[in-house]
Amino acid sequence: MARPRTPISSHGAISLAEVAPGKWRARSRYRFDNGTLRQVERFAPTKAKAKHALQSALTQMIASTGVDVKRETTLADLADRFLQSKSERAPRTVETYEQTIRHLIKPNIGMLSVSEATTDRMQRFIEKVSSENGAGAAKISRTVLSGMMGLAARSNAIRSNPIRELSPISRPGHGATAITLEELPKLLAAVRADDRLREVDAVELIEFLAATGCRIGEACALAWSDVDLEAGTMTVRANVVRATGRGLIRQDHTKTKAGLRTVKLPRTTIGMLGDRRIQTRPNPLGLVFPTVLGNLRDPRGTSRDWAEARVRLGYPDVSTHSFRKTVATALDQAGLSARDIAEYLGHANPSITQDVYMAKNTGGKRAAEALEGIVTA
Repeated sequence: MARPRTPISSHGAISLAEVAPGKWRARSRYRFDNGTLRQVERFAPTKAKAKHALQSALTQMIASTGVDVKRETTLADLADRFLQSKSERAPRTVETYEQTIRHLIKPNIGMLSVSEATTDRMQRFIEKVSSENGAGAAKISRTVLSGMMGLAARSNAIRSNPIRELSPISRPGHGATAITLEELPKLLAAVRADDRLREVDAVELIEFLAATGCRIGEACALAWSDVDLEAGTMTVRANVVRATGRGLIRQDHTKTKAGLRTVKLPRTTIGMLGDRRIQTRPNPLGLVFPTVLGNLRDPRGTSRDWAEARVRLGYPDVSTHSFRKTVATALDQAGLSARDIAEYLGHANPSITQDVYMAKNTGGKRAAEALEGIVTA
């Protein structure tokens, strides 16, 4: 007999599991107004607290479906409703939205009504944020406001979303400094000889970043189940982030949808991973690059370790993200198209690759062969 469908604006049974010592997960599936059924989960130190946290989140989601948005609704109230509608998103994303609303939107324009949120007023607000807090904060504020006003438009409180008419936000060019292809083998040789990097088991992680161009969070989340040594491929499907109140978590999705990809690995990297699988001690999560204690590796902590090391090694400007630019350069010089390189690196838009990185599942043999030479000292 088929299982009955979960009604709209309701959830299924709650499952509880201890995912790590002193860390409980409460999980359920919630059916949203559009009919989609999505998993919602919360974590806490105890079983009871995890269940209570999930029940509170589900209660807010159910309550939010019955609240109407009107022309008189304040942006502060609209922001709260917007957050409730996004509670199923990735924890890091929700946390960013919450901070933007709390520190920028509510103090500056929270008392405006929906009808008063004109394009002109919103443009002045975004320009103020850009001037005082930077282009990055302005872009996040615009994203949140667009979601808020989109919610108002769908409730027929306004005719159209005024945020769509805002001017583009200019951002000065900056970012990680790519290391040249000629210099990379020398850098990797210095990495292999560094005692501190060997002590924190970061040598092979740095080699992996240099050979694949993965984001540091993707590398920290890579599990052996994502690696096919026989086929010489890996699938990037997860990301490690730090969420307030929850600590480090391994998200079962990548930074963007385009980040989910399967790529061919250079032969040297396949050999390194094969040796690592044999020589390293198994860990509970089956991670390729755990900490020396077998736990989830913190991308920020790893970046700090590398920041200290690169100064010792004489490469102070080479961040972990620099390797992505170097990989993009290598693939570009090998003749791969911008689309091929974007898919190898997990970019949704090839223009990002061209504008920022170049001086799905397309990551095939040509890409692997192009990277083979640059990581071999």
